[in-house]
Amino acid sequence: MNIVEISNKFPNELDAIKHFENVRWGKNFVCPFCKSDKIGQRNIDHRFHCKTCQKSFSVTTNTNLHNTRLPLKTWMFAFGVVADAKKGLSAKQLERNLGIHYETAWTIYHKIRELMTIENLNTQLDYIVEMDEKYVGGKPRKCSPNYNPTAKFIPEYDKKIDELKSDFEFKTGKYQKTCNFEKQKRGRGTKNIPVVGIVERDGNVVAKVMENLTYANLKSMVEKYVDIDESVLLTDEYKGYSKIHSIIEHIKIDHNKLYSYRGINTNSIESFWAIVERGITGQYHKVSLKYLPNYVAEFVFKFNNRKNDDMFETLVKFSMMSGIPKKRTITTNPDLEIIKERRKKLLPEKTKSKPTIKKSVKKTIVKPKKVKK
Repeated sequence: MNIVEISNKFPNELDAIKHFENVRWGKNFVCPFCKSDKIGQRNIDHRFHCKTCQKSFSVTTNTNLHNTRLPLKTWMFAFGVVADAKKGLSAKQLERNLGIHYETAWTIYHKIRELMTIENLNTQLDYIVEMDEKYVGGKPRKCSPNYNPTAKFIPEYDKKIDELKSDFEFKTGKYQKTCNFEKQKRGRGTKNIPVVGIVERDGNVVAKVMENLTYANLKSMVEKYVDIDESVLLTDEYKGYSKIHSIIEHIKIDHNKLYSYRGINTNSIESFWAIVERGITGQYHKVSLKYLPNYVAEFVFKFNNRKNDDMFETLVKFSMMSGIPKKRTITTNPDLEIIKERRKKLLPEKTKSKPTIKKSVKKTIVKPKKVKK
């Protein structure tokens, strides 16, 4: 459902509240505290009063939108805007679309990403599945011998600048691009964060931030999400997949020789990584390690619901559920803690700041005034 349909179907806040109430309770309202159906009439502030436990509540009480101060119609617009953005959108763009503060837009977006993780927990894959890894964190600059950023004397440019010098002033930039012509490491040779993904051919995908790409970790991920007896696994020649044939039918394709042969390829998972890369590079620009699982969950949710499912109604349904902690910490994954320790060792140590020396303060002695006799 796009924002035009949302605006026409729910013209005011009361209509939006009634839609959330219908999704949560249907026709029979129930108290979220004592589960009683003896509910009074709607108050002016759209809250209800329970005649059994004598407590008041709203449609968002004890849900994933508990204690929200935003109108539910604003949440609807946020669901619609985020669901329509295939490669995501920045929090600044969401701020402009909804007319709210940046901090509020950032919080809303991460709450929506947390709602998206609910559907990703029970994904199961079978038939032909592809597995690959992606390293998030940028790439080194590509260089060629013909590129010379430090060239100082080019006669044709110098002549033109001298001709236009009286009318135009060409200032030299503060920072100049540098280029290292030596072969720089990419992928597994860098300190970038690895994300492992498994996709079913023409189906759903699962992805997980993983610190160590060992056989044990890759095997546990396959056993959790793939129907081993009814599937065949396609991967590249990475050594972590060398023993995976012991649990599942496995075909490896050597990308140094070819990328596809009679339908044996990893193009589906590569297409998913292309969406992730375009989203991070074009929209978010930089993703912190702490919130990377949430960003990955967003791309997984949108990829899995790309065909027929109405993502707007799915988000409304998940928002009326309870199950996400109010202060959900992303760093509970032990892999993320290991990644943090490894990155601290790779990054250079910060220079210690010099201790501040307190200046001595001279005490002024106030002499009593002499009284004239």
